[in-house]
Amino acid sequence: MDSEIFTMVALALLVAGGWVIDVLHQRGTSRIHRDMADQLKKSADTIRGAPLR
Repeated sequence: MDSEIFTMVALALLVAGGWVIDVLHQRGTSRIHRDMADQLKKSADTIRGAPLR
């Protein structure tokens, strides 16, 4: 009985840990996309001869 409870708790922790990693990964990705978009805008402005922001 104890091993079954331990197995269920371990499985629940594994699933919760995977969910947390997924959430953190999504947050990091959006920041990277935002940074890349800003860099592309700066590059386009530089090519056009506009001053940097």
